[in-house]
Amino acid sequence: MTTAETAADASRRPPRWWALLGKDRMAAVAAVVLGLVLVTAVFGPLLLGDAAVRQDLRASLLAPSFDHGVTGLLGTDVLGRSVLARLVEAAGTTLSIAVPAVLCSLLLGSAVGMWAGFHGGRRENVAMRVADVILSFPSLLLAVVVLYVFAPSAANIVLIIALARIPVYLRTARAEAAELKSRLFVDAARTFGTGSGPTIYRHVLPIAMPTLLTVAATDFCFVMLTESSLSFLGIGIQPPEVSWGLMVAQGRQYLQTAWWIAVLPGLAIVVTTVSATVLAAWVRLATDPAQRWRLTLPRAEEGAVPTGNRSTATTSSTTEAGATPASAPGAPDAALAVEDLTVDLRTPHVTVRAVDHVGFSVHKGRTLALLGESGCGKSMTAQAIVGLLDPIARVTDGSVRVAGTDVLRLDTTARRKLAGPALSIVFQDALTALNPVQPVGRQLAEPFRIHRGLSRRKAREKAVELMETVGIPEPRARARSYPHQFSGGMRQRLLIAMAVALEPHVLLADEPTTALDVTVQAQIMRLLRDLQARHDMALVLITHDLAVVAEHADDVAIMYAGTVVETGPVAEVFANPRHPYTKGLLDSVPEHAEKGRPLPAVPGSPPELSALPAGCAFQARCPMARERCTEQRPALTATGDSRAAACHFTEELTHA
Repeated sequence: MTTAETAADASRRPPRWWALLGKDRMAAVAAVVLGLVLVTAVFGPLLLGDAAVRQDLRASLLAPSFDHGVTGLLGTDVLGRSVLARLVEAAGTTLSIAVPAVLCSLLLGSAVGMWAGFHGGRRENVAMRVADVILSFPSLLLAVVVLYVFAPSAANIVLIIALARIPVYLRTARAEAAELKSRLFVDAARTFGTGSGPTIYRHVLPIAMPTLLTVAATDFCFVMLTESSLSFLGIGIQPPEVSWGLMVAQGRQYLQTAWWIAVLPGLAIVVTTVSATVLAAWVRLATDPAQRWRLTLPRAEEGAVPTGNRSTATTSSTTEAGATPASAPGAPDAALAVEDLTVDLRTPHVTVRAVDHVGFSVHKGRTLALLGESGCGKSMTAQAIVGLLDPIARVTDGSVRVAGTDVLRLDTTARRKLAGPALSIVFQDALTALNPVQPVGRQLAEPFRIHRGLSRRKAREKAVELMETVGIPEPRARARSYPHQFSGGMRQRLLIAMAVALEPHVLLADEPTTALDVTVQAQIMRLLRDLQARHDMALVLITHDLAVVAEHADDVAIMYAGTVVETGPVAEVFANPRHPYTKGLLDSVPEHAEKGRPLPAVPGSPPELSALPAGCAFQARCPMARERCTEQRPALTATGDSRAAACHFTEELTHA
């Protein structure tokens, strides 16, 4: 293995926790604060000796000053005891209560909750009823009653707080286990004969752990405040022991004359609990494999876009001067005009260009199809247009004009006003795009209440009309139903109804027929076409289905590796492709295959965006690639009145 390969392999290894912590400054500061508190609690008493209990009435109520030595740095209390030494001693007492209480409740509650949620039935009912009984008593009140009956001590406080907090973890773990046990990967583990215990440990616990640890980090703050409250009330830690809560209680009568006695321990409580809360958010990401990678991202100002193989002068997807194809960005009176749209995507190792100077336009009443393989940038282009990019992605260049207004230059409030009346989108997964806990009628009524200020009753009537328009049977009764009570095709109709509720100028449909059978696909596409004709909408259809494009689109823009490589009317592009990638896609249609021979396909796969070759991005898969293709990237050039292609050998391909 070469040195470069070894370095690349090392860069892909999971980062250490301290490296992840260094990526988040706030979490790092919080961790340092908590670490200092812990070190102080453990080693501080050894260094300060008996200064926390040594009395000196001659030094009573000395104000914080450098003149009284180290022990008098933060002043003294009414008995002349060092406030600094008592703060250090109290840190150990407070942590010796908070940490064991949280660990006990976390371990016991999580174990019982996962066991109950995974098995269900009587075991789940018994566990939940016990948790309900414990929760019926306020934890602080329960602690007050128990500690009033029994002698207040650190051990008793730990036991009673741990018992009171067990239901929090039990209910959380039970909910996670009950949801995860129905997942297919758990069923797959069962088919191999895995027992319930190993299944919970290997498949349920790793997924539930980030949530449980976040709850524990937040609960740590609650336990500290509970202990402080008990000590403040006089039934917590008893002298000669000392805790931060007890120090606040003892110093409250001296607030006007010796404020430092109560304020400093109170400040210690605040700083520690705030640090634990901040760290809890980091723990949630750092322990979740699905989200941990976000912590490894470089900061936006640090990410550098590769420039060695993407020269701005040669990467524009707009057409050259003098050409005005139908899909050119500068086409007049376009309902949607996208010009030089560029989106950068931050990854743990480098910032890549996911959408590279993409340009197209579509007029009212017409349909433009964005066509290409998965991962070529179609959906990210749509998300950039409607302003739904993930925080790791950002638009770095270009414009998106809707009815002449550049939506990328609008502030959040102005852009929100356009969402619905001017620009709308249909997502490909209707089940996840609809709120599972709200009736569909309420969801369909929401756009009317937000943008038109209709009353609840009038908005509901509009929702029923919409459901009838998109072909939902018995719309008035079904408006009270939830998304899971509809079939896949009906859910897609509901999503389309929500998107066209306010009659937008432009509608983006991102794979609207995914996971639907052929008959339902035809119905959905027919519905979109009817609604488009009724409202005179411009429709951008994102798909990789050539048959859908051929039947329903007017124009097409072929995308590859984040850029547009060919545009033009569908009939002309499909009849006479002028880019090798377009020709490869058309030749891959199964009806062109010969019996007994392999199905035709474009060889290879799209390149990694972080390692695009110099020159043409399609060169490794292109049968016409030559030396020029490895050195110069072709620009999207007009090849006729309404056509454009990004290939050095367009003419040669045309006459082939």
